[in-house]
Amino acid sequence: MKINILKKFGICAVAAAMTAGLAACNTVIKVEYDYNPKDYVTLGEYKGIEVSVDTDSIERELINDRIQSDLEENTTYTETTRAAQADDKVTIDFTGSIGGEQVSGFSDEDYEIVLGQDTFIIDGFVDELYGMTAGELKVVTLTVPDDFTDAAEYAGRKIVFEITMQQVAQPNVPMITDAYVKEYFNYDTVDEYRQSIKEEIQGTIDEQIDEAKKEAVLTKLQDTCEVTGYPEEYLETKRSEYEQSIKFYSLMQGKTVDEYCQDTFGIIFDEYVKKAVAQEMILQAIAEEEGIVIKEYDYKANLEGFAQDRGYSSKDSFVEKYGKDKIVKSMIVEKAQDIVVQSASYN
Repeated sequence: MKINILKKFGICAVAAAMTAGLAACNTVIKVEYDYNPKDYVTLGEYKGIEVSVDTDSIERELINDRIQSDLEENTTYTETTRAAQADDKVTIDFTGSIGGEQVSGFSDEDYEIVLGQDTFIIDGFVDELYGMTAGELKVVTLTVPDDFTDAAEYAGRKIVFEITMQQVAQPNVPMITDAYVKEYFNYDTVDEYRQSIKEEIQGTIDEQIDEAKKEAVLTKLQDTCEVTGYPEEYLETKRSEYEQSIKFYSLMQGKTVDEYCQDTFGIIFDEYVKKAVAQEMILQAIAEEEGIVIKEYDYKANLEGFAQDRGYSSKDSFVEKYGKDKIVKSMIVEKAQDIVVQSASYN
């Protein structure tokens, strides 16, 4: 009898533990916002948004980009005695000096630049190469960017470059003909070549089309909803975050943050930040309207994929960087975004 009681007790204990575990998995993760989005957003109709997306144009542009890349790869260069101009490949030696001392990080030999394509870490450097001829020496004074992080001790300082033009070479760009695609890619016609590229990059084409659709819907969403203001403290936080991330890409292209945003998004940096915050507030308001929540089970099940989509191979490092609370909020916003995008109609 005692044994039976113990057996029954053991079964009950296991069952209780399983029930408790299931209850824990089904627990809604509580998140708190620094502001109430509905204090700043008046929602309009966010389901069934209609947009037009030129999918043929996206496909054509991606194929043409690949063709151009192939052309650049197969372009040869011939040495010339004339002055350097756009599309030429120039070979230079240069030394950079700051405060009268040569800096090895700003000096190099046999350095090649294709004018109009390649960039340089110091603004204005490439511009000085135009018009130079082989054997010419030029001394120029430029300024290291204030936000230069690779060698922060030189940020904002004047730098004197001594540039020697070793060689100027003009491009020999192939013509896109049936003979060209036969020689380089073993296709009989240009049409076959274009079709092969399309098949090869179809995944990228589909991704770009999906992204264009999403962007069109979210842009239209901001037109249907009214943003009456911004929580200043949160806006400042996001401004700092975006500046840090965008500055990395702007420096790579030798542009200011405003120039990069203007070229990439068609708006200056402050407008970009406000647009991003407005979109986030609208989606948070939609999430509240739809009663969207994240449970522990959903969080654990989706965390790895969520991290990978944002460029993290390890979910642990992703959580360490952003924290669970911020990730859950992002998951909620993404669910709200899915509702808007999936309910939209596309022409």
